Amino acid sequence: MVSQLLKLFIISLPALARSQAQAQPNRLSVSISSSTSSTEAHNNTTSTNVQYTTDLPSGSTLIPDANGGNGGTGVNPNPIVNPPTNSTMPSDTNSGNNHNATAIPKKTGARKLAGYYPAYNAEGQPLSELRYDLYDEISFFAATTNANFTIGTDSLTQNEWDTLAFDFVNSCNNHSVFPSYTVGGWGGSRYFSSLVATAENRTAFANSTITFAKKYGFKGIDFDWEYAGIQGIGCNIVSDEDVQNQQLLFKEVKSQWPEGKLSTTQSIAGIRDPNYQRLPASDVTVMAQVVDEVRIMAYDVHGSFTKTTGPNAPIRAQCADPENQLSVESAIEIYLKQGFRPEQLSLGIPGYAKSWTLTKPELTPRIVGNYTSYYYQNYTGIPAGGKFDDQPGLDVCGQKTGYGGSWLVNELVDAGFLSDDETSGGKGFTRYYDACSGEPFLASNSTLISYDDTESTVSKVIYAKSKGLAGVFFFDTMGPRDKTVKAARTALLD
Repeated sequence: MVSQLLKLFIISLPALARSQAQAQPNRLSVSISSSTSSTEAHNNTTSTNVQYTTDLPSGSTLIPDANGGNGGTGVNPNPIVNPPTNSTMPSDTNSGNNHNATAIPKKTGARKLAGYYPAYNAEGQPLSELRYDLYDEISFFAATTNANFTIGTDSLTQNEWDTLAFDFVNSCNNHSVFPSYTVGGWGGSRYFSSLVATAENRTAFANSTITFAKKYGFKGIDFDWEYAGIQGIGCNIVSDEDVQNQQLLFKEVKSQWPEGKLSTTQSIAGIRDPNYQRLPASDVTVMAQVVDEVRIMAYDVHGSFTKTTGPNAPIRAQCADPENQLSVESAIEIYLKQGFRPEQLSLGIPGYAKSWTLTKPELTPRIVGNYTSYYYQNYTGIPAGGKFDDQPGLDVCGQKTGYGGSWLVNELVDAGFLSDDETSGGKGFTRYYDACSGEPFLASNSTLISYDDTESTVSKVIYAKSKGLAGVFFFDTMGPRDKTVKAARTALLD
């Protein structure tokens, strides 16, 4: 499922993070008012106020509970550190994902909210259940690269893809949503390197991607190469010239299709050379000049490839390991230093959670200066996740894979692990807020789950706005709760 964008640095994480500057804590005050009303789930009009206020402290600590708390973790259930004044969660009864909803009026503006529609999980999210009213742009995810310059249809047959893609574009157009498609992804980037290796190849590949877009009516192409110059899934073709050739591909695409939107999805660590060193702005000038949008995958910071558990998508990295100082703050700073304009950048927010099987039931604190975090724990493996988690088998390289440990965030509520108002845990789980990273987590005697809730999502949106970014996007549209996307949209456009 969502793991097509997972495992960012299975091989290269320590080296990639080595030159990263440590993110500094921020204190964010968010106050949002929106006029939404609900007499039944997701049937919104414009009558009742929803207020959202949160104050994220930069130097607070979790408070241990001598009585052990629920779940036997030895820490206070739902601990709050230096409790924020006047902090309330959104009073929104639209907590589930019932899709019999009245359309929310679009509010136009410079900033946009986008999402990735997982075509490979169309049975899990039929087009009829997609909340078009919450998004300005939706990208059909994901076409794949083929060695013969044709565009692949991932796990779908050609007929399945054709039917779904045409219906998707028509539905987007009918709801005033910009339809684009993505080529690449974790399992679909194997042939990028050879497809862009020469000028002749770039011309042919650019033509192929544009022809593919025009066939279905997509108005933009999102190139998600994981990763140029650096091995991703394990069997990608890789060349030292990949980054330069990728930029020349973008130039060719824009030359052939100037009216089409050109976006590229890039890693949280910035654009790197084959030695994992961050490239200077002078080496990515062409990309900065021709792409319309750079989408930052500000997630997958911790997973099965890191030595401890940790936040999937931290806002900051105050308590992180020295070799893994990746965060929302550092990612935005990297891309600005690499010469991209703020209005070119879009911040990625995960709609999925990641889980680990803990080594022991008690959580061990990590103390860094004035911070205390319980996020970083030893683990023994990755458990099965939710309904749409990866299953053990073989990947596109023929390598054995296990469970991904992924949950859709709305599944955590449906399973009873997280309360509907997102303030407490259940079914043996305790909900914690981690001031070091700005991200919550759930922990039981055996499992830790990292996720983003409405509060942390809105905090990221506010931070992106403060940096002048073009907008945010969710990966993917299945995962986040409707109330979370609504709150993000309100924060983004107000």
